[in-house]
Formats: sequence, structure tokens, C-alpha cells
Amino acid sequence: MIIVIGKVQGVGFRYSTKRIADRFGITGYAANVRDYVEIYASGKKDDLDEFTEEIIKGASPASQVDDHSIKKMPYDSSYSNFSTK
Repeated sequence: MIIVIGKVQGVGFRYSTKRIADRFGITGYAANVRDYVEIYASGKKDDLDEFTEEIIKGASPASQVDDHSIKKMPYDSSYSNFSTK
């Protein structure tokens, strides 16, 4: 689980995150929650590391990530692709 705080709502962040996830074969979701974006991402460790690095840089040109946190979660096989909520 990745929590991303900053200018990440209303700027295309979730949709850009989906494009990045699709490129790396990551499954899960990105969802707006109050004033942050919550991302559940599942995939190979190297792919997850690169995915995380890219979204923290700013998934969309108009976004700005001020802070983030990462929490390892159990694998959830119910996701077959990456979606936005």
C-alpha cells in the first residue's frame, strides 16, 4: 500500500498511475481518499520498485508529491489488472 500526499487529486494522478502500472505489469488500484491517494500495487519486486519511483516523482505533469509512505501488504490475487477508483 502506498499513500501519496500532495497535489495528487484533480490533476490526473490516478490515471497516470494506471498508465505507469500497465507499463510495469502491476495489478491493483489507485483511489482518492480524503486529501490523499491510496495505491494498492502488486507485482514483481523490481517492477514495484521502478513503479514506485516513477509515481513518487509525479505521475502526471500537474501533480506534486509532497510526502508518501509505503506499507507492505499480503498479496491479493483478486486483481487481474490496475484500475482507478
